Amino acid sequence: MAHMMILLILGWLLFVAVHLLIAVRAGREKIENRWGRWGLRAFVATGALIGLAMMVQGYAAAPFYPGWMPLAWGRELSAVLMPVASVLLVAAYLPSNIKRLTAHPMLWAVVLWAGSHLLVRGDWASMVLFGGLGLYALVAMGLAWIRGVRRRTGPQPVWADGVAVAGGLVLYAGLLIAHPVLFGVAVFQ
Repeated sequence: MAHMMILLILGWLLFVAVHLLIAVRAGREKIENRWGRWGLRAFVATGALIGLAMMVQGYAAAPFYPGWMPLAWGRELSAVLMPVASVLLVAAYLPSNIKRLTAHPMLWAVVLWAGSHLLVRGDWASMVLFGGLGLYALVAMGLAWIRGVRRRTGPQPVWADGVAVAGGLVLYAGLLIAHPVLFGVAVFQ
C-alpha cells in the first residue's frame, strides 16, 4: 500500500510540472510554437488529467499514516471556508467584481479548499494531496505576479456578482450532496 503514496506523489509532481512548465514563458512558447495553441491546451489538459487521476487513485488507496490531530473546530471553520472557495471557483470563469479583489479567484479557491481539508484530515496522504495543491496554488500566484498578472480594475455589473455567488453556493450544495458518493465521506454527520 505504500506504493499508493508514491503514486499520489508522482501524480502531484506531474500535475505541478505541467502547470509550472507553461507558467514559465519560455516553456509555454516552446510548446505553443511546436504544437500550436490547441496543442498547448491538449498538452496541459492531458498532463493535468493524468496527474489528477494518479493523485485520486493514490489518495484513495494510500494507508492512513497519522501526522497530526485535526483541530476540534476544524469542521466548523471548513464549513465557512468551502462556500467561499466555491464562489471563488465559479467567479474565476465569470466577469464579476470579485476579479477586482483578486486576479486569481481559482487559485484562492484551491488554497481555501486545501486549507479547509487539512483542518479536518490529519494524515500524510492528505498533507501531500491538499497541502501540495494548496502550496502549488500559492506558488502559481507568485509566479503570475512576477509575470505581471494583476487584478481587474474596471467595474462589472452587480448582477454578475450575484450570478457568481449563486453559482458558487449551488456548486457547494452539490458538493455537499455528492461528497459521500464521490469520496466516501459525509461532510456533516
